[in-house]
Amino acid sequence: MLVKYLALVVLYLVLFVVGSATFSTGLDRTPPRDQQSFVISVVIMRLERRRSKTMTNRLMMKKSLAVSMTIMLTLVMLLSDTRSATAQDNRGRLGSYVPAAPPQAVGPTDRGELEAFLDKLLGQEMADNHIAGAAVSVVKDGKLFFAKGYGYADMGEGVSVDPEQTLFRIGSVGKTFTWTAVMQLVEQGKLDLDTDINTYLDFRIPDTYPQPITLKHLMTHTSGFEDRLFGSGVWDANELVPVREWLISHMSARVRPPGYAGYANYNAVLAGYIVARVSGQPYEQYIQQHILDPLGMAHSTVQSPVPPTLRPLVSVGYTYADGVFRPFPEYFAQPAGLPSGYHLASVADMARFMIAHLQGGRYSDAKVAEGRILKEATARQMHSTLYTPDPRLLGTAYGFFDFSDNGQPTLGHTGYAPPMRSVLLLLPDQNLGVFVAYNSKGSGELTAQHAGFQRAFFDHYYPAPAVAPIQPSADFAPRAGRFVGVYRYTSSPATTLLKIIELIGGFIAEVSDPGDGTLLVTLEGVKLRVVEVEPLYFRQVDGPFAVVFREDDRGRITHMATSLLPEYGLVKESWYETPRFNWALLVGCVLIFLSMILVTAIRWLWSRLRGGRTIAPRGARVAQWIILGISLLNPLAVAGTVWGMFAMSNELIGPPMLTTIALGLGVVSAGLTVGALAYLALAWRNRYWGVAFRAYYTLVTVAAVTFVWFLNYWNMLGWRY
Repeated sequence: MLVKYLALVVLYLVLFVVGSATFSTGLDRTPPRDQQSFVISVVIMRLERRRSKTMTNRLMMKKSLAVSMTIMLTLVMLLSDTRSATAQDNRGRLGSYVPAAPPQAVGPTDRGELEAFLDKLLGQEMADNHIAGAAVSVVKDGKLFFAKGYGYADMGEGVSVDPEQTLFRIGSVGKTFTWTAVMQLVEQGKLDLDTDINTYLDFRIPDTYPQPITLKHLMTHTSGFEDRLFGSGVWDANELVPVREWLISHMSARVRPPGYAGYANYNAVLAGYIVARVSGQPYEQYIQQHILDPLGMAHSTVQSPVPPTLRPLVSVGYTYADGVFRPFPEYFAQPAGLPSGYHLASVADMARFMIAHLQGGRYSDAKVAEGRILKEATARQMHSTLYTPDPRLLGTAYGFFDFSDNGQPTLGHTGYAPPMRSVLLLLPDQNLGVFVAYNSKGSGELTAQHAGFQRAFFDHYYPAPAVAPIQPSADFAPRAGRFVGVYRYTSSPATTLLKIIELIGGFIAEVSDPGDGTLLVTLEGVKLRVVEVEPLYFRQVDGPFAVVFREDDRGRITHMATSLLPEYGLVKESWYETPRFNWALLVGCVLIFLSMILVTAIRWLWSRLRGGRTIAPRGARVAQWIILGISLLNPLAVAGTVWGMFAMSNELIGPPMLTTIALGLGVVSAGLTVGALAYLALAWRNRYWGVAFRAYYTLVTVAAVTFVWFLNYWNMLGWRY
């Protein structure tokens, strides 16, 4: 029987080590982010982390070419058309000011040329990332300039993507509908952006901090809520619950005072509920009547389940594995979660929404004589900066984020609703908007801000001139160490099981000192080399992005913010919070537990080989069984939890039964640890074994106590969903 247990533990350990190895580069590759969460897919769906590998490889290639480029400098100066070769090397890399294509007229001016460019771009994206279907729309000067579908909306039925009729889940891009609704009610004097949101609610957000949360905090994601997704979707429509009930039972914790950025879905969820309460209409009905209908968006909805008339037009979602596309399981959104990004729309309908925002809140065409969703002044207000962690960084508007790129002021938002992703870009100065949607899991790297589709589009149509590199200060090197460390996102899960994503490299950035007077910031799969320009303010050596640090009254660095991701603040971790320390702790404890299993097996075998059976005191036998149980259960608890997270097909639903069972093992082990402490005292008092084995028993017990702390810190002690 013991051999079977030992074999089972070894099997779990192998699986656990394999899983750990998979994430061994986590600190150098944080997941591509979209606004719906991100983040969460790093455990469940690997977060499509290939982008970071691509970026890193390109940066390494650039370094290796530096010497040869120096030798070829004279030739480069003589050859006028070498820019395209350089651009090809820089395609897809953040902060590149070298055009990805030969410069041409700024912006798309010819539909034929635009179609050729998008055909090639999306065709390559879909092939490289195993995407079944996609669609894009481009608006210009108040009209639909271009719209086209690619691939399949339903591969099984052979239905192609139709830009007019095919509905995509647009994810967090739908939050812009929620913020538009909020501003409509502000226009009417029914909402005040500076009022405590508890004024508008029929339940109370706890007064965790003295500062109240306002609608401005919700719109800029500076409320202080942690992010959480578990439970916002269900497999069975019969499991949908009333909005108020869900909001209370799934309330996000306030993990910091309001006023510092940290993207969290609960912000839009609360805002949508406020819209419903103040307007007297359910959120989905309000959006339909006050945004979709006025704009003639007949192929859009935020109802869950989807209305029968639109259901046949919804694109199937796809995953890709073993060379085969597989339909993504159908799920339903909790009514409370609708405002955070469960909207569905065709790209042609999204064109209408973009035009309205670019035209001061107004839309018209042959079918819509006058569709207005905002007053002109309100539309301008929505596009102005409402929050920035520092005036020198990009910031956040009224629900939109500053995606400015290659010198072009740009407002944007990305979206993720498993498995579909999307990105919306508005260029007010160019009176141009772009929306692209993908229906497959592999599209994560394509919708990340300043990368993927955005990078290719801007480098092609709005190429930026080269930037003179910034030289580091000669006296910075001795001060570099104070900035070095691991930084976690301020809104990353703090009280739920999803905190373990940080353990395997998600939700974090790292600042290191390369020793050349610069800092190396690893963020979102990209390594930015930055130089101090002013105290606590750094600029990218050869690009546009900036980083600002914040210190406490003792001069210790506590926070970091970047213009790369203005919607996310970061906080510096203490040594005991870092993934490296916790991995060392985890591995050390697991090895000690496995050694106890091995030692117990050897002692049992040795006793059998000697042909005798020593009758140990009853207390000694109980103590040994307790410590053996702990040594078995703890590795199983962690391995089962991680394995269960991988088995999760949809992070919105919640963990599978395997994870629930594994978490229960941790609870049992924690209880046994209390017993181990008691029997440790008895072992020394009653001298159950020799001094050597008592010391060894003490070591394993200390590891068990340490592991209880570890499980509790990472929210694996109990069922914290």
